[in-house]
Amino acid sequence: MRRNHAGVMPELPEVETVRRGLLPAMEGRRIEAAEVRRPDLRFPLPERMAERLAGARVQGLGRRSKYILADLSTGETLL
Repeated sequence: MRRNHAGVMPELPEVETVRRGLLPAMEGRRIEAAEVRRPDLRFPLPERMAERLAGARVQGLGRRSKYILADLSTGETLL
């Protein structure tokens, strides 16, 4: 990991290692509940985000650059 002005940023191989580690634990699992604690952190979240996630199944995990993407049964992708 390298340090930047905002903290620690994982390198691409580390992100892929995390994705592979999460895959068996998350793929096919249902999201029972979600809690939006800090909606101000990155960008505005969709209305009723927690309600939209509840009940969705994780169909797969991908990676785009340094982001892990969860493909959901609702057709949405969680970043």
